[in-house]
Amino acid sequence: MSVKEQISHVVDNWFLYEPLLFNVYCTHKLEENKEMKCPFRTGKRRIEYNPNLLKGCSEDDIARGLKNEVTRILLKHPYQRVPQNPNRTALTTASDVTISEHCYSDAKLKDAAWYNFESGLSYEEYYKKLYYICPDINPNGQGEEQFPMSTRPALGEDQTWDYESAAAASELWDEDEEMTDSVNQQIQKAQKTNQWGSVSGSFQETITASLKIPMDYRRILSQFRASIISQRRKLTRMKPNRRYGFEFMGSQFEPKTHLLVAVDVSGSIGSDDLVHFFSIINRFFTYGVEAVQVLAFDTQIKQEFELKKATRNIQITGRGGTDFQCAIDYYENHPEYQGLIIFTDGYACVPKIRLRKQILWILTGKQEYDDAYRWIKNLKLNKATWIPSVNKG
Repeated sequence: MSVKEQISHVVDNWFLYEPLLFNVYCTHKLEENKEMKCPFRTGKRRIEYNPNLLKGCSEDDIARGLKNEVTRILLKHPYQRVPQNPNRTALTTASDVTISEHCYSDAKLKDAAWYNFESGLSYEEYYKKLYYICPDINPNGQGEEQFPMSTRPALGEDQTWDYESAAAASELWDEDEEMTDSVNQQIQKAQKTNQWGSVSGSFQETITASLKIPMDYRRILSQFRASIISQRRKLTRMKPNRRYGFEFMGSQFEPKTHLLVAVDVSGSIGSDDLVHFFSIINRFFTYGVEAVQVLAFDTQIKQEFELKKATRNIQITGRGGTDFQCAIDYYENHPEYQGLIIFTDGYACVPKIRLRKQILWILTGKQEYDDAYRWIKNLKLNKATWIPSVNKG
């Protein structure tokens, strides 16, 4: 029996006995990928498998691997909780530990005790701990590791990590609110019909808790700021590692964060929206950002100024139509900026983006976000969020 036939047999059994796993599996497309360095992986709305690495595996092993991937989807790890510029080895490893700690026991997944971590922590907390331990390997096998093998902590002679496989397993992970909503619908369906299959009570609680993680623009801002700072991070032996001392490399940063903010001041943006925009910009100073370069634009750039502290009174000119291209061109023509945030209602033509540089779009509300996300999701290294009405005023 081929690997694909074995997977089909597993899924057929899920149809009869595991309704939640089956329904979530059906939200994705199954694809063969002989090039990847892991048996299974999830992301970009598909579940991929490598028949070469799964050849000779029992159906129980295949069912276990497939269940782990569907569980990651249930927890939204590939779609909702992905930091900017992540250490992908740490992402997969943190996901494994979270499943082992909060969902079910799997002999192939390491738990918190294996890493000498406290049990019962959240996915994000495990990721933060593993970030400083796992080497950040390029999933394609190119480039250098962020933390070379010679500098990682020794965890015991019998403790080895398949770094390349772990990095490849989360290579496709990226924020996708539409897929998150689709998965949440299946969870809510299981709640209403009580069709959980073999999912245990504690596992149900973990899955249900994941429904309560909304898109939070403050979290997105914090991640965006952290990713900009991480780009300036350099390893050095002149400074001790916070966890392991001088034996391992510490980090140092350049003193200034180069952040560009473009504010839509076209006629469709209300005065209250501008107040909310600048209120959020002021919050960056509480995140440790020293200065923010601000562009006010409609069809062209109307103003340029730098903020070095929170400011209440800002005079804005503009109020014409909207064209994002002027802000995008400014950003791409100034390489000193490592990130761009665009505050807007999203109603304008889709801009042409040439360079792979980070852009965060903050929309005036949920409806504006829903409309704009249809095209923003297709732009490389672009993310989007919105300002909830409860946070306005």
